[in-house]
Amino acid sequence: MRALLVGAAALFSVVAGNMAAYAAENEAKETAEAASLGRAFLTFQVENDLFANFVNTDRHYTNGLQAAWLSRPKTDLPAWLADFSSPPFYSLLFPTGNFDNKSHRVGVALGHAIFTPDDTTVTTPQPNDRPYAAWLHMTFSLQSVRSSTITGEAWQDQWKLDLGMVGPAAGGEFVQNEWHGLIGADDAKGWDNQIKNEPGINLSFERAWRSSTFATPEIIGLETDVIPYTIVALGNVQTYAGFGATFRLGPTLPNDFGPTRIYPGVGGSEWFEPAASGCNCYVFAGFEGRGIARDIFLDGNTFRDSASIQKRHFVYDGKLGLVFVVWDTRVAFTHVFRSREYEGQAKPDQFGSISVNFAL
Repeated sequence: MRALLVGAAALFSVVAGNMAAYAAENEAKETAEAASLGRAFLTFQVENDLFANFVNTDRHYTNGLQAAWLSRPKTDLPAWLADFSSPPFYSLLFPTGNFDNKSHRVGVALGHAIFTPDDTTVTTPQPNDRPYAAWLHMTFSLQSVRSSTITGEAWQDQWKLDLGMVGPAAGGEFVQNEWHGLIGADDAKGWDNQIKNEPGINLSFERAWRSSTFATPEIIGLETDVIPYTIVALGNVQTYAGFGATFRLGPTLPNDFGPTRIYPGVGGSEWFEPAASGCNCYVFAGFEGRGIARDIFLDGNTFRDSASIQKRHFVYDGKLGLVFVVWDTRVAFTHVFRSREYEGQAKPDQFGSISVNFAL
């Protein structure tokens, strides 16, 4: 009996010690996450095929620029808007569960994207290649994060409204050729054949989640997780539905949703968990598929004739990247592999994405 009591006491002490360690680790993470959730964030991002090919090329989606601001959590959000942030019909497909932490933020971004055919030395129309196009827009966002301090589960919902212009008014020719002049590259000569002016309106909803349902084991002593996400977009610029996931690997993974992208702006979060000290670093990989009903950059103008080409209705992306979080700054690089987007496209595309986020 004495031996049994001693053994039970030893077992209890081990269990209690493990529980205390887990509680301390969880409390530390919650404290860091709470600190990050109380701050605003500023993001600067650039995407270019040069970053992936390491040669000065211009083809297809060739350049994207974006500056974005995300507010501190809003406590004065109207009730109807807070309810709208998580649409009931979407929750029927992807139930949200019970969460004891909820926060809402608003954001605004200014973005620009440029698309060109393979051969930018030709001045005449190229009916068998993708048309020249540019897209200048403002993005207004409503972001909601719901999480549980008990299970560690978290959901991020994002509404985004894009308002802008496609066509010459977007300034694609000016931006591209002025930049080429600065670096000594040849001008793109076919901008007279670009898609014509058209106001662009696009609305999208995205849900991403971290859940024990997708728990993954440690690999060589490093933490791992999987962050799946879904998106639906509707508008005269792009209409599509997609699904993707991001796998992360690092010494201590932060409680955010990974880095963002510009085009299309799917997956990730502009807010992040600042590093308490040193560098919090990790690598990631992901996959995303999109079923596409409309893409103005391939289909051409909505209400009048313009340059166009037959698009493919299913496009997928693969991505590899790394993230460095140093104090209040997050730097991320993503290498994107994109499947063929239109019929007759010679080969898939690659481009790189660099983002720098600041916690304010």
